Amino acid sequence: MFLLHARGSITLDDNLYKRVLGVLLLFPITRFFFFRSPGAHELKPYNIFGAVAIGATVGLLSGMIGIGGGIILSPLLILLKWTDQKQTAAISAAFIFVNSLSGLGGMLTQGITFNSDMYIYIAVAFGGGLMGAYLGSKKLNQDGLKYVLATVLLVAAYKLLFTTA
Repeated sequence: MFLLHARGSITLDDNLYKRVLGVLLLFPITRFFFFRSPGAHELKPYNIFGAVAIGATVGLLSGMIGIGGGIILSPLLILLKWTDQKQTAAISAAFIFVNSLSGLGGMLTQGITFNSDMYIYIAVAFGGGLMGAYLGSKKLNQDGLKYVLATVLLVAAYKLLFTTA
């Protein structure tokens, strides 16, 4: 289940955490597979105070559950019709990068050190990010990007919901 600590943080049991995250991933998957992205003529101007509040809330929540946050932010940007698919991908990538650096910094202040495998993971993640940024900005159209993202999320949700690894 979950435990509420005196410092106010919530810790979920590993299995429950995986199931909750897997179910949350089903929302953007459904959004990307079954609903179209807003066209340029449908986009609405954002409210700076609303944007800051949403960004702060998503940052806090993503930090609490240990994810980059783009998976929460992306569907919101599209749902609110503030951005199209490519703009959402760019904003989310930057958001995830900053949140990940913050999380890494927090872990380093707790005495966590890198082992040799971690450098390989960082290099692979960085290379994958560069390849994804190139494909998303230069090669894929809106629908292609949407279906690639939905497929990646579907694989992640399946793993969280139906495997033990």
